[in-house]
Parts: sequence; structure tokens; C-alpha cells
Amino acid sequence: MATRSVFFEERRFGTLRACPEVISSLYADYYHHVLHVCRHFFHLREDAEDAASEVFLKLHTILHKKDEAHAFKPWICQVAGRHCLDKLRRRKREKCAIEQVKEPSAIPDRAAPSPLSLFLQNETELRLREQLDRLPDCYRVPLMLRYYQGMSYSQIASNLNRRLPTVRGIIFRAKKRLRRNLFASTKAPVSN
Repeated sequence: MATRSVFFEERRFGTLRACPEVISSLYADYYHHVLHVCRHFFHLREDAEDAASEVFLKLHTILHKKDEAHAFKPWICQVAGRHCLDKLRRRKREKCAIEQVKEPSAIPDRAAPSPLSLFLQNETELRLREQLDRLPDCYRVPLMLRYYQGMSYSQIASNLNRRLPTVRGIIFRAKKRLRRNLFASTKAPVSN
């Protein structure tokens, strides 16, 4: 009977490479053995169940390494043990990496702009300010109130004694003219 089951396992193993149904039957036959191995490595049942499931997920990628002369159960249990060890080592490395950064201020702030981007931003703001100063007062004042003073359209309308739709139109035309002037200033050749 034992030779018949080994023969059946090897025959099933031979068709396993191309047949997902056989993998699911192997899962049904050997999951409890793999789970038992994983329970030796993990204290929490959920961690052991996750590890056991991961063994069967990667089974199709490592199946070609199995020696057909040996039984399947010891091989899959060995694979499960190695997988659990790898998982524990990975956790330890992650824990060490987290412990190395004890002070949050030691983590570099990627959100802070670099010196080059600060320089370019300052240069852009300078060009913008120059072009804003060249606009006529009827355009410059509403833009200054909106973007430098942070006023709403209705506040600008009451401050300038204008109607709200008029202020919206003025700001729209002012931004359009400012964009056009900025574009023209970047295209103009720089003279020395």
C-alpha cells in the first residue's frame, strides 16, 4: 500500500506542473502538515496560517526542484520550514531597520525643497513680480488683492467698488495678460 501511495504521489507530481487542479488537491491533502510545521515557527495562529498559504502559493515556482525519488510530504514540510525561516529573518531585518531610526527628525524630509528648486522658485517669483509691476493698475491691483492679500472675489468687489462679475472678468483678463507677458519674457534673448 505504501508503494502504491508513493507511486500515486509521483504520478500526480508529474502532472502537477501544468495542472492547477492538482495543486488544489495537494493543498487539500498536505495543508494540515504544512500548517503544523508553520505552527512551530510562529506564536500566532494567523501568522502560521499565512505562512502555510504562502508555501502553496509559491509551490508552482519551486516544484521543478523536487527530486521524484523522494516522497512529497517530507519535501513540502522542508519547503514550509525554510519559508518560515525566511519570513522570520525578513521580519527581523525590518524590525532592525525600524529600530535604527529612533528619532523622527533623523529621517530626511523629502518634502522640503532642494536648494536648486528654491533658487528656481525665487527666480520665477522675481520674474512674476517684474511682470506684475508692468501691468496697468486696473489689472495689477485686483491680482495683488487676490493672490498677495488673499481676498475673495466678493471682498475685492466691495473694496474696489465694483460688481462681482466685473471683478471676475478683470482678474481673468489680468491673468491672461500676465501669462502672455511671462511667456514673452522667457522667449526673449538675454542680452549681456
